[in-house]
Amino acid sequence: MQLYTSALTKKIDNLAIKEKNVTGYSLMQEAAEFSLNILMQEWEDADQVVTFCAKGKNSGDGFLLAKYAKESGLESAVVLSIKQKELTGIAKKAFQEAKDSGVKFVSLTSNKLKMTRKTVLVDALIGTGLKGAVREHTKDAIDKINALGNKHPILSLDIPSGINADTGSVCGAAVVAHATASFVTYKKGCFTSDGRTCSGEIFFSDLNISKKIYTNNPSDCHVLEMERYLDKIVLRDMNSHKGDFGHVLIIGGNHGFGGASILSAKAAAFSGAGLVGLATRPEHVSASISSCPEIMTVGIDSGQDLEQFLEKPDVIAIGPGLGQSAWSEQLLQRVYWEAEKRDVTVVMDADALNLLSTLKLSAKRPKKLIITPHPGEAARLLNKTIEEVEANRFKAASMLQKKYNAVVILKGSGTLVCYERNNKQYVGVCEAGNPGMATGGMGDVLTGIVAGFVSQGLKPYEAAEMAVDVHAKAADLASLDVGEVGLLPSDVLEELRYLLQDSE
Repeated sequence: MQLYTSALTKKIDNLAIKEKNVTGYSLMQEAAEFSLNILMQEWEDADQVVTFCAKGKNSGDGFLLAKYAKESGLESAVVLSIKQKELTGIAKKAFQEAKDSGVKFVSLTSNKLKMTRKTVLVDALIGTGLKGAVREHTKDAIDKINALGNKHPILSLDIPSGINADTGSVCGAAVVAHATASFVTYKKGCFTSDGRTCSGEIFFSDLNISKKIYTNNPSDCHVLEMERYLDKIVLRDMNSHKGDFGHVLIIGGNHGFGGASILSAKAAAFSGAGLVGLATRPEHVSASISSCPEIMTVGIDSGQDLEQFLEKPDVIAIGPGLGQSAWSEQLLQRVYWEAEKRDVTVVMDADALNLLSTLKLSAKRPKKLIITPHPGEAARLLNKTIEEVEANRFKAASMLQKKYNAVVILKGSGTLVCYERNNKQYVGVCEAGNPGMATGGMGDVLTGIVAGFVSQGLKPYEAAEMAVDVHAKAADLASLDVGEVGLLPSDVLEELRYLLQDSE
C-alpha cells in the first residue's frame, strides 16, 4: 500500500487521462459516483446531502456528487463559498449539471438551508493542490462544517480540506471528517500528524486506472505491514537452540527509572530473542528478576562495570530510564566504543538520544544504528522546535536519517520509519495504533521489540518496520479489552505474542 505526494498523484492522474483516452471530467464523474456510494453505504438512513464547494476540481467532484444524490432520491443542496462567476473549466461544467438537475444552491452566509436529523455533510472545498494557508472564505466554510459536524457526519472528498496532502499539517484550518473518500492514490498527509486525525476512516478507489501506471511511477513511501517479515520470525527450524535467536542487551534504569529498562527487556524476551540481558542500577536487580526471571540482570555502578557485558550481545539497546547523569554518559560512551570495535547493532532511545544531542562522544557513531525519537527528542537532535518537526514529519525523519546515517523511528500519530536502502531513502508509515498509547513506557516496549527482532536476524530497517507495526497492532488489540484510557505498556506485551504466531 503505497502513499503518494500531491505532485506524483497529479502525474498519475494526467497519465491516466492520456492512456485511457478519457477526459478529466469522466474521472470526476467516477470519483463522484464512488463517493456517493460510500456515503450511502456508511449512512444508510441519510435523507439529505449538503455539499460544501468552492471553485476547484475537488469542488467539481462535489457538484457531481450533489447531482447524483438528487437523482438517487435524496434531498440535495450545495453551500457555495465563492461567487458563481469565479467558476471555470470542468468545475463550472459540473456546477451547471448540478444546477440543471434541481440541486439547491445557497451561499455560505445564507440562513435558508434547513437540515434534517439525518443530513450528511460533504466537504468538497479543497483537494490536494493546497500549499499555503487557506483563504478567509474557505476558513469560514471549514469552521461552519466543523460546527455542524457536532450533529451531522462529515465525508471529505479525496482529502479533508485544509490538510496538506504531503505533510499532514493543518494549513490554517482543516475539516475534521468522519470519513474520507480518496481517489487515484492514497495521500501521505492522511496517515500522519493532524491529517490522520482529520481523515477519519479512509475509503479508496483507483478509478480504474491501469496498474501499469502505478508500477511505472512508484512511491518511496508506504504503509507498514508486519506480515512482510512475520515468516522470518515465526518459521523456526526444529533443530534450533537459543543461540540461533540472538542475544540482546538492554542498558538503562537509573535511580527511580528501573521500570523502563525492565519493560524494554521483557519486550525483547516476549518478541522472541534467544537471550536477553539487562544492565541497570543494582537496586533494580531484584525487581527485574521478580518481574521476569528469564532476563539475565546485572547491577552496574559505572561504565567500567559494563564493559565485560558488551562483548557477546548481537544487539545493544540503550536509553530506557537511562537518565542524563555521569553514570548515563559513561554507559553510552562504552557502548560507542564497543560498536566501533565490532559489528553490533545499537538501538538508541529516550535519554540516550538526549545525550546524543548534547555530548561530544569520542568514538564514531555505530555503523548499524537505530534511533527512536519522539518529536521532542527529534527537535533536539535537529536543533529545531517541536512545532517545526510536527509541521513536516516526513522532512524531519529524512533529515535525521541523513544526519545520523541511521534507521529512524519518528514516533507519534502515524509513526514513521525512515531508512536508506540501495542509496535511496524510503519511509514507512504506521496505520495502526490509538491514543491510549500516549503513556509512559510505551516507547520502552517498542525499543525492546526492535532489539528482539534484530537479534533474530532481521535487518535494522526490517526490524524497525515490523516492530512499529506489531507494537501498534498489539496496542489496538489490548484496547479492545481494557479501553484506551488506562491502557498500559504491560497490556501491550500480553498481546505481542498473540500477533507473533504462525498464521498458517
